[in-house]
Amino acid sequence: MAEVICIGVAFLDNVFEADLPVSDDSKTFARNYQQSGGGMAATASVAVVTLGGRASLWGRIGNDEAGERIREGLHRRGVMTDTIRRIDGAQSPVSSVVIGHKGARQAIVFPGRNLDSDPDWLPLERIAEVSAILVDPRWPEAAMVTLTHARENNIPAILDADIGPYPVPHELVELASHAIFSLPGLAQYTDTSDIPTGLRKASEATEALVGVTAGSEGFYWLAEDHSEIHHIPGLTIEAVDTLGAGDVFHGAFALAIGEGKSIDEAAQFANTAAGLKCARSGGRDAIPSRAEVWVVLGKPEAA
Repeated sequence: MAEVICIGVAFLDNVFEADLPVSDDSKTFARNYQQSGGGMAATASVAVVTLGGRASLWGRIGNDEAGERIREGLHRRGVMTDTIRRIDGAQSPVSSVVIGHKGARQAIVFPGRNLDSDPDWLPLERIAEVSAILVDPRWPEAAMVTLTHARENNIPAILDADIGPYPVPHELVELASHAIFSLPGLAQYTDTSDIPTGLRKASEATEALVGVTAGSEGFYWLAEDHSEIHHIPGLTIEAVDTLGAGDVFHGAFALAIGEGKSIDEAAQFANTAAGLKCARSGGRDAIPSRAEVWVVLGKPEAA
């Protein structure tokens, strides 16, 4: 069984289903509400486990009620949580998310407070023992040291290059073996909204395979020799809840790469997992099983 270490952020999400507010000073009544774990690396770790792998999360939370809910939710879903550091006097990351028509969403994000950024406590020797690592840029100090350690040990290292307050650091893209951007993240990083141009520009200073998730349009990636852009279209579904879809893609992709699958196989697997997740409500409960993904791909024997 492949094992993936996920390094980065974990959130507690307060999720409302409602018509999105359209003006200031408005009040909207929600149709539904749930509290769920969120965060890029954290949700990816749940996807790894749900899809048949092993996962641990390396991250930081406050020693507060929100932090305990984050940790307990991950533990309950089978993620190894012994490398989640609880910090006294810190506030855990939380968000409020409104999901509207066709899965569209708006989020207010509080990234936490006083979460010590020093990664010296991380058990870096563990990286040499696993199948792959997945890193998000929200904890750049840990991202840098873990990507470096993965490169030194020839371990596949997937970077979740999403949009943030600042563009993803170039150093992280250079160190990754696979740099998978979101569409907004690629535009922020390369200053262009054109996918082929952005992929080629992002690849200029890295040996990483460079790709981009483009929502309902699917997944694009640049061939290793940079000669052409490969594309897998998104699933034909009615989107219900797109929250965390990119995180599911990255978790599935990292798992598949860790299992030794080709780029095309990993892309198909991750694209399908993310699409199936979007077709359902329920937060992390909507992440499909491995068998469900392979059935859609017409390979039930691979489950």
